[in-house]
Amino acid sequence: MAQEKSFFSVQDIHAYYGESYIVQGVSFDVEEGEIVALLGRYGAGKTSTLRALARMDDPKLSQGEIYLDGLALHPLKSFQAAQAGVQLVPEDRRIIGGLTVEENLILAQVAEPKGWELERIYDHFPRLGERRNQDAITMSGGEQQMLAVARALARDIKILLLDEPYEGLAPVIVKEIESILMEVRSLGITTIIVEQNAVAALQLADKALILDMGEIVFRGSAKEVLEDKELRHEYLAI
Repeated sequence: MAQEKSFFSVQDIHAYYGESYIVQGVSFDVEEGEIVALLGRYGAGKTSTLRALARMDDPKLSQGEIYLDGLALHPLKSFQAAQAGVQLVPEDRRIIGGLTVEENLILAQVAEPKGWELERIYDHFPRLGERRNQDAITMSGGEQQMLAVARALARDIKILLLDEPYEGLAPVIVKEIESILMEVRSLGITTIIVEQNAVAALQLADKALILDMGEIVFRGSAKEVLEDKELRHEYLAI
């Protein structure tokens, strides 16, 4: 197999939920350490695309290829993709109730390969350090989002897939999450963000992809989208 030029390469992927054809020939390339905003109206196929990239069972990938740092992800199961460095933070965050913050983090490190040690996580997420013995599900939405990102970093991660990380969060907490994601980028970790708060995502991102009805209708710089009012109105309703 030839080494792909791009760090993360998605080539003509198609995916279905049962009979529903959701992801319709999506292709794009991302370089190491870039932040990409994956945008579109409700129902455009954004979450389905993220789930296909993470090799979740739904939607089912029927065609196409996905490479991460030269490794073919498309034949893999989700746990194998995670071992290869793919971490999906879903919209519902999947925080485990009944476990403390620290227990949620330790659980993420049960399977190899491990990423950040606990003390490094607490250095970067001091609020989590303060709440390490608190039942994780009782924290605020913003704190739970921090935990979800920290839990991903507890694995040996190459690409972070974030689904609606800002949903329901106050602007001040959004800024905190953005600061964390900027630091993640500085470490060379690639990030793809699906976010309804398109302006916030675009202000953070290097590149933008816009989906419409399961197809990419725009690929370019985030700055281009911010400066193109007609494009934003047509596909993002902003």
